[in-house]
Amino acid sequence: MLAVNRNTVVAAYDELYAQGWIDVKPRKGCFITLKFPVLNPISLSSQNQGNMEYPENTLFQVGYELKEELFASYPPNTAKYVFNEGFPDVRLTPLKELLREYSVFGKRKMSRKYLSYSDKKGSLRLRKELANMLRQSRGMSIESENILVTKGAQMAIYLAASLLLKPGDSVIVGDPSYFLANQMFAKLGADICPVPVDQEGIDVAAIEKLCQSKSIRLIYVIPHHHHPTTVTLSAARRLQMLDIAAKYRIAVIEDDFDFDIHYENRPTLPMASFDRYGSIIYIGTLTKVLAPTIRLGYIVAPANFIDLLAQHRFVIDLQGDTLLEEAMAELFINGAIERHLKKIRSLYKERRDLLCHLLKENLKEIVSFVVPDGGLCLWVEFKGVDTKNIAIEAGRNGLFIRDGKRHNPSGKDLNAMCIGFASMNLAELEKATKILISAVISCKSDKWK
Repeated sequence: MLAVNRNTVVAAYDELYAQGWIDVKPRKGCFITLKFPVLNPISLSSQNQGNMEYPENTLFQVGYELKEELFASYPPNTAKYVFNEGFPDVRLTPLKELLREYSVFGKRKMSRKYLSYSDKKGSLRLRKELANMLRQSRGMSIESENILVTKGAQMAIYLAASLLLKPGDSVIVGDPSYFLANQMFAKLGADICPVPVDQEGIDVAAIEKLCQSKSIRLIYVIPHHHHPTTVTLSAARRLQMLDIAAKYRIAVIEDDFDFDIHYENRPTLPMASFDRYGSIIYIGTLTKVLAPTIRLGYIVAPANFIDLLAQHRFVIDLQGDTLLEEAMAELFINGAIERHLKKIRSLYKERRDLLCHLLKENLKEIVSFVVPDGGLCLWVEFKGVDTKNIAIEAGRNGLFIRDGKRHNPSGKDLNAMCIGFASMNLAELEKATKILISAVISCKSDKWK
């Protein structure tokens, strides 16, 4: 009557029965159930709860409050152009290749086992591919047991820091440094000890001086394209840092979040490549290479510390996204990641050069910056005009840019902006930069009120 295959009808009835819509009685037939599979909660009170509004605030006290101004970072819908602080261009993400691997992987019978709980350290295939990549690109003598896969570098930093630190422990950071890492250490109750950052990176001599006067538990350093200043830690200072860490038995978190995005010559090898004593906790990420929503990071450390991290991670997050990790492992195997890296290095270098050229040509007497060897942003200092006013004026003309104040050390105004150039193509970048230039000139003039 319905002109469909009998198997289709049987499958339909099986699905109705599985969902609880029908009862099957042997030798009698299928009947609509008397108890439909629809939740009908019992009210706690006989009073009508339908018009009750959900509370806006909690009655209880919150134990720790973060500085709200540091996190209010989403651009308004009215912004035509956005200068972020160093995001990749998501339009370049090899999404088709990633989705293809998802599809291929999902069709395999063996893939069903990955839908259950799996290794706390992450996909073994991905960890093997990461170890192979790190051996080739960074000279690290590691294996899969030295790697823990995380949901981005942020999670990796938090896992390592929260395992190492107790309230009152001292942490050395750059001045300025990655503001979210500082907030994280503060939340853990650490005593934050800022150390100056110059054109060679964090001041290692100042670090040793601090270590001589007080007990330091952790050093947090961004060796390549330091955020926000984009400077690179010199090879000599890296070796000095290793000696200090070994001498005073201090753990060092080496946050190398964009090592792979380097434009000039060869990047300096990480400290983890020369670590003989197990002092370095190396952190990397694929998020900056691919897209912010693809949350994949990793920690490299001696196997005993990785085991402890895996147990620690299990308390707050039972495991990672195994399907994503397996698909990503395949992109490493078939060469898609390496091809993508070669492509974005070339494109991002063009964008960096265009931004630097436009700023030098139009704001030569107002701005100062060092052209970064790599990374996704430019650190620009302004003379004679406040960055807060620049951001406001740019916003009036359709450009969203942060004023850079959240990077200021305590009691000091750097009057600088971290300008991300990677997420716009050349045409968009030129238009956005011209709006920024116009805003700076407008604020510099007497017309600003």
